Amino acid sequence: MDGGTQPRSQLFKEVVAEYAEDMKQGANFPPVTIYYDGEEYWLADGFHRVRAKEAIEATEVTAEVHLGTQRDAVLYAVGANAAHGLRRTNADKRRSVERLLRDHEWSLWSDNAISKKCGVSNTFVGKIRNELMLTNNDNTATLRRGIDNRLIDTSKIGGKSLQDTKDTTKRQRKKKQASKITSPTPLVQSKEVVRGDTWKLGKSHYLFCGDSSSKKFQKLIPSEIGLFMIFIDTKEHWPQFLPENTMNAFCFYSSYGEDIDLRNLRQIIENCLATTTDADDTVIMINLPDPSLFILMESLYCPCYCAEPDPQRCTDALTAWAAINQPVKKL
Repeated sequence: MDGGTQPRSQLFKEVVAEYAEDMKQGANFPPVTIYYDGEEYWLADGFHRVRAKEAIEATEVTAEVHLGTQRDAVLYAVGANAAHGLRRTNADKRRSVERLLRDHEWSLWSDNAISKKCGVSNTFVGKIRNELMLTNNDNTATLRRGIDNRLIDTSKIGGKSLQDTKDTTKRQRKKKQASKITSPTPLVQSKEVVRGDTWKLGKSHYLFCGDSSSKKFQKLIPSEIGLFMIFIDTKEHWPQFLPENTMNAFCFYSSYGEDIDLRNLRQIIENCLATTTDADDTVIMINLPDPSLFILMESLYCPCYCAEPDPQRCTDALTAWAAINQPVKKL
């Protein structure tokens, strides 16, 4: 119940008390909804009912259990009670919409897709999105994900031509990185990486600044590897062999080099992770094309061990990581 899946802005004590009294009288309530990821049970709907059970000191609750992750529970929760149960307040509706709009993946969804998922109007989503954009001073997002899961370029809506987008893509990406580096967060300004450094990000990710062949990095790698990913800059660097106990492998090369659209690359990597790994499967990453990939690994519950020889790329990774307020430590 403490995993961030609560869709309401607050629980109402009087409702809990009313439910508890009804339960004492023998009233039957619908089962709560839970998602199970193999280790944890995430409550998605029925917070008032569970609290009422606790109030009468009951130790069991009837539940519908679905296979899924914490994020699956969140997606279910944001639309719960839209058509049944305790009527949602405007604050509840806003909380649900903001939960999706503040997420690095769900924020790409169109207003229409988010409105359908949250059970609110399209204009309500657009209003909150505009408010958040003004607050964050972020006017660079030009992609939206439609209800059919396709990415749609919205850059023309404001009058920008396709040619303008092509001409400024690389400049916009540099600007985004610079804005992160100059963020007022103390963690961003204090972390500078040099070759040979090893950093621990959160509870389960490791970033080594150096070559993957280094003994220092090899000692970090666990015995079993769920996915081995390598990003190469020339065709001559295709791997000749894979580490032992590698379950799956992914090798990426592009002639576009630094000009590749990182959003598309991130989607490719996410699809690869989703189809080849489960939660807690270890990922080995050789070279780091996108500094935000550790955040993606965190969202998919995959411990990541990365070797990147460029200190600036490593510094960018720590900068991106600081945005989610997770701990970072030099080993």
